[in-house]
Amino acid sequence: MSMLFSSFENISIDDKGRFSIPASLRASLSPEADSTFMVVRGTEGCLFAYPKDEWLKFWKALRRLPVTAENTRLRRRIIGSLKETRVDNQGRVTLTTVLKELAGIGSELVIVGDGEKLELWNAETWRTRKSKDEESATYESDFYRAMGVIGGIQDGE
Repeated sequence: MSMLFSSFENISIDDKGRFSIPASLRASLSPEADSTFMVVRGTEGCLFAYPKDEWLKFWKALRRLPVTAENTRLRRRIIGSLKETRVDNQGRVTLTTVLKELAGIGSELVIVGDGEKLELWNAETWRTRKSKDEESATYESDFYRAMGVIGGIQDGE
């Protein structure tokens, strides 16, 4: 199981859409990920980059959704943006033009490790998102709310 944490700003992207995955994140990939990321359109304006092993778990869960027009459309929208990209010998992966456009990514991005996946953000969008998050609730209130949920989950195990 790949576990990806931390955030990295000022990540440069070259003209071919390649950028380096920081060494600490590459070291956190499980052997089952096969040094491969599955990049798809995310939420709130970012991209999600799943290590291949985590992507396969997500995809299997997504396929278990009932066959409805809404769920079929959701799967199609996710797969429609999918790019499989393998980490090269220099630690780089590649984004397609379509993916970069979906997230408004130009020559720089921010990488946020969210446990099982990476979030890839346009640097300015990331700064704006962080600022809005700080305005909407204090860190302390969000942290205590999460601890209350986690405590309930741990008690129930």
